[in-house]
Amino acid sequence: MYKIFTPQSNSNDEFVFISEWKFENNDYINKGDHLLSVESSKVVEEIYSDYEGYLEKLYENNSKVKVGEALAVINSKKKVLSSNNLQKNNTIFTEKAKKLIKEYSLNNNDFDSKKIVKEIDVLNFIDSMKEKLSNKEFDQLIILNKENLAYHAGVYLDGLGIIDLSLLGSKVSKINEYNFANCKCDFFKINIKNREKLTKFFQKPALLTDKIIKKEKSSKGWAMKTESADFILNFRQKRSKDLNDMNCIEWLIYGMELGGLEIPSDILTAGKLLDWAKKNLEKIKKEDNKKSFFEYY
Repeated sequence: MYKIFTPQSNSNDEFVFISEWKFENNDYINKGDHLLSVESSKVVEEIYSDYEGYLEKLYENNSKVKVGEALAVINSKKKVLSSNNLQKNNTIFTEKAKKLIKEYSLNNNDFDSKKIVKEIDVLNFIDSMKEKLSNKEFDQLIILNKENLAYHAGVYLDGLGIIDLSLLGSKVSKINEYNFANCKCDFFKINIKNREKLTKFFQKPALLTDKIIKKEKSSKGWAMKTESADFILNFRQKRSKDLNDMNCIEWLIYGMELGGLEIPSDILTAGKLLDWAKKNLEKIKKEDNKKSFFEYY
């Protein structure tokens, strides 16, 4: 019986990984055969047999093995062997990688897919996390501004899209399909407590009040002008609770209230909703929002 040991490829490494076995258990090995390859933090090294006999592997592929430990045994006779007895895989972290992981309070499990985690692997992971944070997902109230006046509003629901009510009725649109009408926008975080109620309401078909539809029919293009934003104030100063008689802001707020937000009843225009949002919600800076919204700031 002869043992095959783990080489010391790099003076800084305490462990190596088994990259690939070239033979299976009980295969006959000739002297000079390439048995396996091992990987350290610096190189991949091929290991050759100095003996003849039948292979008995002590570790499986991708296993972490301490330098100086036996990797395999060359037996003079075949043995009854089971793969269940082989050692299992663990991940090796270089000292620089460990330092970064501790500094950024990361989890070792984030690197399970790698055999050896180096400093560059951790830095790449940190960069990817920064990218995700810059695109952090959260629900938003969007106020569309035309000619520096609050003109319209919508709600962005993470994973669903932008929701609003217009002359075409209620709709849910993907960000790249939503009609921003050349408006610049203000974005605010909203905390939805009852997402199911809110989503169910917003997904039901709805139409604008006849007051706005009739006005648009009599004056084509009127709804695209800023003066249309406050038109509802000609009829009331308190929000309508009638689902058949709501403007776009009343409908939007009704849904947000179902979701758990509390908004005063005298807010029924985009301008008043913007004023309320500035006082009660967290405004989202451009660099903290989704990149898809950048051009609308």
